[in-house]
Amino acid sequence: MTKQPFEQALVRKSGRALKVAGLALNAGDFDSAVSRSYYAMFDIARAALLRAGVTEDNLPRTHDGVIEAFRKHTVQTGQIDRQLATHLTRIESLRIKADYTGTEIELAEAADVVAKAELFVQTVERVFSFSQSSSATEYQSPAPQDDDQVSEPGFALPEVPRKAAMPDPISLEEIRRQARENWLLLRQQKDRNVTVGDPSKDAGRGNKTDQSHAIDDHVGE
Repeated sequence: MTKQPFEQALVRKSGRALKVAGLALNAGDFDSAVSRSYYAMFDIARAALLRAGVTEDNLPRTHDGVIEAFRKHTVQTGQIDRQLATHLTRIESLRIKADYTGTEIELAEAADVVAKAELFVQTVERVFSFSQSSSATEYQSPAPQDDDQVSEPGFALPEVPRKAAMPDPISLEEIRRQARENWLLLRQQKDRNVTVGDPSKDAGRGNKTDQSHAIDDHVGE
């Protein structure tokens, strides 16, 4: 009983991190998309360890410890595919690169990480029945909880009043499409700034009206 609230909290944290990863990818913040994707996987992995019988006191306190324990309690038991579990190790390395180095993550790599994190989280939720138990139990309770103000992607929340509706989960295809559009908009914006910032366009500030028309005509082409 003592581990169930913590298990549920980890599932919620995982869902929120995955949603933020999609939003960061859409906004062009690829480093944050990778970082949040990893923590979505990390928290759902810890929840799986609790469901597999590891007590809260015995949960590993390091990232490597959690990854190794997850492999032992889920992969070696045949519940989680070995290849899927390797994503946790690889994305943890990319998270370190994104958080602690000056190297920026590229769009294609970030989109791939978000997609793998989404698959990982959904698979673990399904295998350990988190969607049907932990989350469902929480939202069936009539007593309001602090965490009830945040909903998880993919969870049905009937009869629960909300101040504002949360957006629907973003599909991988939509994430990639929006990220591509965002990148193109940033590229166009940069090109426009270069044109508008041309010193030859700023000469003679006294004739502002003619210059404004010339700039607008150039941008509208």
